[in-house]
Amino acid sequence: SAVNDQTGVSGISLREAIGAKNPKHVGDATTFISWTWRFKVKQFIEALKNYCVGNDLDMSQIFTWICFFCNCQFQWLSGTPQDGVETFGETVKKIGNLVCVVDTYKAKESLYFSRLWTVFEVFIALSCAGVTIEFCLMGDSEDELMDTTLRQLTRSVVLDVLNAEASDKNDELKIKKLICEAEGGAQRVNS
Repeated sequence: SAVNDQTGVSGISLREAIGAKNPKHVGDATTFISWTWRFKVKQFIEALKNYCVGNDLDMSQIFTWICFFCNCQFQWLSGTPQDGVETFGETVKKIGNLVCVVDTYKAKESLYFSRLWTVFEVFIALSCAGVTIEFCLMGDSEDELMDTTLRQLTRSVVLDVLNAEASDKNDELKIKKLICEAEGGAQRVNS
């Protein structure tokens, strides 16, 4: 495998590999994509396409930061200690634009809202002045949302950050501690 120029470690990210072959397809990120690995690829891509079309965005000018593509998975999976909390937090702040790809607006049914990392990314964005947050619904969720009454909607979008989970329990404890110790704590994210 290739060697990362910055770290000298074997293995590069997919972003680096794509950039080496097609430099015009890689640029400084304009949008941080918050998503969950449990999404089906086709639905995820369709949601991003619909988001771009619905916001009249030129897809050739949008450069996304998606962890799977931008993090060197060789390093993350090697057992080498990584501070994902710091990495993701700094990346959200630097990019300044967070798009949350959400499977359903119903928090209790949502994969997105059950994943602590996505909740943390929203928390970071809420904590930083100037970071914009937008939501992009997958599949039929947008149509379903349009057919929902405001009363049903306010009952559906209730988040419980302390019940969200991370696969790595150390990350989970660290993230929940950061959120709880921040001004407004978990209640700020839940509201």
